[in-house]
Amino acid sequence: MTAERIRPVPLPGTQHFINPKQIPAERDFVALSAFGATVRWGGVIGAVFTLIMAVYLILDGALGLGSTGVARLFDLATNPIIGLLIGILATAAIQSSTAVTALTVTAVGTGGISLTVAIPIILGANIGTTITASIVAFSYIGDRASFRRAFASASLHTWFNTLFALAAFILELTIQPLSRFADIVSGSVSGESPSDTGRGLFQLYSPLIDALGVDGLLGSLFDRRLAAVLAILIGTLLVLGAIRFINAQLSVLTAATTRTLLERSSGASNALGVTSGTLVTMAVNASSVTVSSLLPFAVARTLTMREALSVTLGANVGTTLMSLLAALAVPGQLGALAVQAALVHVIFNVVGTMLVLLFPPLRDRIIALAEFSGRVAARGYSVAAAAMAVGYFVFPALVILLYTVIF
Repeated sequence: MTAERIRPVPLPGTQHFINPKQIPAERDFVALSAFGATVRWGGVIGAVFTLIMAVYLILDGALGLGSTGVARLFDLATNPIIGLLIGILATAAIQSSTAVTALTVTAVGTGGISLTVAIPIILGANIGTTITASIVAFSYIGDRASFRRAFASASLHTWFNTLFALAAFILELTIQPLSRFADIVSGSVSGESPSDTGRGLFQLYSPLIDALGVDGLLGSLFDRRLAAVLAILIGTLLVLGAIRFINAQLSVLTAATTRTLLERSSGASNALGVTSGTLVTMAVNASSVTVSSLLPFAVARTLTMREALSVTLGANVGTTLMSLLAALAVPGQLGALAVQAALVHVIFNVVGTMLVLLFPPLRDRIIALAEFSGRVAARGYSVAAAAMAVGYFVFPALVILLYTVIF
């Protein structure tokens, strides 16, 4: 009997979180029954419901602490450089810029931090998220040519996000282009009256928050101040968990569509590549998943570096959806500020994408830097790993620690 004939075949309907049988995860996307898909979509809907509830639980805790108490939680981030490093470190640690950005936007909605404080954290999150694809590239260790191409493809994300985030950071410190433009756009997104933002959702969730929050279960079990802190912590954990769960389920539910879109990016125009990257990322709710999915195509040379860059740019645009959703859930006058913070994320990625598409020399420079990174990393795996550890973790943590001790 040949190896081909005894190869295990995925069983229809197998679901990892219901019935985790011995089916490789990368093949599970072909094994969804109608029942299994329905259960997963139900899980996604429930997670979105939980995510919005978590936002309101955080807001409830912030209200219990008062604006002064909330501000103390974010005192460290008032220094813009420290805010940038916090965004890098936090996102690299949990590998989800979506979660960090959504939490930052929610913090703006609580009144705990200003838009000026939030922007560096959001820009830092855009840098921190690039670690994921670079880590995935290390799965090609053993074949230097494959590793070089994989790491170069991942580095497209790293160089674009890092260069544009640092440029935006410097500009924001001087002439505030992101916050100014977001202020103009936020009025049309949140409505004529900022207080209308999220009012309908708030009324829907209000009975549940009243029952569970500072004036409900938590308040009956703990001192009011402690209950407020616990509400913020529990809400934060729920946001992280809900986004992780949504990512996991959508990655499976949309895997076949994702693969088709990425395959069709081969030989496609820049615009189609960006569109594919945007749609894929909106489907899986994680730009790092989209960028990591490009690596096998880059290794097999199915996609050129130009095509991979176009999809990567689209992934950056698509990842802004969840933070905008979190912002729109914030009620009251602070809702407009939350929307403005989310729009900073949108504007940064959209403008950066347009600049790269409109100026080919800029695109070529990013590709050249990524290919250089691939060649250097392929010469020494340990050097590449050490550079990543220092850049994403050691340096930001050390600077934050020193700042805390000195100031």
